[in-house]
Amino acid sequence: MSQIITLLMPRIRSFRNNRRGSRRRVKTGLFAAAGGVLWAGIFAISLRVLFYIKGIEDIGDLLAFKLLSMVLLTFFSLLIFSSLLTSLSKLFLSKDLNLVHALPIAGEKVFMARWIESTVDSSWMVLVYSVPILISYGIAFRAGLFYYATMAFSILPLCIVASGISAIAVTAVVMILPAGRVRSIFVFLGI
Repeated sequence: MSQIITLLMPRIRSFRNNRRGSRRRVKTGLFAAAGGVLWAGIFAISLRVLFYIKGIEDIGDLLAFKLLSMVLLTFFSLLIFSSLLTSLSKLFLSKDLNLVHALPIAGEKVFMARWIESTVDSSWMVLVYSVPILISYGIAFRAGLFYYATMAFSILPLCIVASGISAIAVTAVVMILPAGRVRSIFVFLGI
């Protein structure tokens, strides 16, 4: 485990170093404000839609359940596609792979560190922007504390499963086709 943390340290340190400097703070503040406005907008719209759907007699709860299913399926699809591209670039197309594989560290540890980076890179947006929708469900249906705890512990496994499926798929496809061609195919399929 310590070798995996050692491989992840340059990434962790780069986050710490990026926070320094007044220009960076202004940029970060502006992006955080824009993200906060977007987050609040998603929350307000989803809460309004849920209260409207809940007000429909007889089938309101069923419609809300189906809407939640569609939202989670959309998030999972986004996670799969994002993880496919990120896994391909982190595991097979990164420019520093020759240097990393020259280190006296087992290949499994390198793979695990790269997979963790890939999972974080492909999942952060879905994690951040799924929270307002799920919180609005909790408010609309007056969920208790157990709902919010379950929400916190169920989003992360969704991201990990999507990333794991993508890493396995990318590894299987790269055994058949070159990694550069696979990236072109994934980008074409995304368009």
